[in-house]
Amino acid sequence: MDHKQSAVILKSNPYGLIVNLSPDLPFEELLTAAGEKFRVSAGFFKNARLALTFRGRDLTREQEAALVDTIVQNSSIQVVCIVDEEKETAEYYRRALTHALEKKKEEDGHFYRGTLHRGESLESETSLVILGDINPGAQVTSKGNLVVLGCCMGSVYAGAGGDENCFIAALTLKPSLLKIAGAAPMRSAIVKTKDPGDYPVEPEMAFVKDGHLLINSITKETLCEYLA
Repeated sequence: MDHKQSAVILKSNPYGLIVNLSPDLPFEELLTAAGEKFRVSAGFFKNARLALTFRGRDLTREQEAALVDTIVQNSSIQVVCIVDEEKETAEYYRRALTHALEKKKEEDGHFYRGTLHRGESLESETSLVILGDINPGAQVTSKGNLVVLGCCMGSVYAGAGGDENCFIAALTLKPSLLKIAGAAPMRSAIVKTKDPGDYPVEPEMAFVKDGHLLINSITKETLCEYLA
C-alpha cells in the first residue's frame, strides 16, 4: 500500500471514529493526507455527530485542533468531542457523545419553569423555552428564539442581539407587545387581564419576513414560509 494512502486509516463504531495516524509522516503532509481521506469518505458520514479518537502518534493541542479543523472542512462530520485512546469502548463513546450533546444543548438554550406575573422580567442570552404563562405586565427578552408552552400575554422580545431569523412561538399568542430584532414591534390593542384559560389553545408563531413581523398559525405551510 502506498505510504501516503496508509497515513490515515479510519475505524468506526456506532458512536465514534478512530483515526489511525502515521507516526512517521511530517505533520503538514499528514494534514494533507487527512483532508484527502475525509473528502473521499465524506459520503459515508452525512452530517454525523461523532466522537473522535486519534491513534498512532502523540499530538499537541494545536496539532489536534488542526486535524479536527481539517476533518470538518473536508467532510460533513460534526466533531462533538475527543475521546482518550485508552477509553475507546463503544459504551464510553456513547456516554461521551451523550454528555457532550447535552452540554451543547444547555449552552444553546435553556428552560424556565413557572408563570411570569405583572412586574416580573426575564432575560436570556440564548434561546428560551418557558413552561408556563407570561401574564400581562411581565416582560421576556431573549437573544435567541422564544417558545412559550402556555399563554403569552405580556411583552416579549426575541432576537434581541439583532438576529431577524429568530422566532416567537406560543400555545396561545396574545402579547401586549411583540418584537423580533429590529422589526417594528406589534402592539395589542387590548391587554387581557382575565385568566389565561379564557383563551383557546391556538399555537401560533411570529417571525420576520421581508422586514415585517408576521403572526401565523403553526402549520406545515407556516413553517415552510418561515424557512423559505
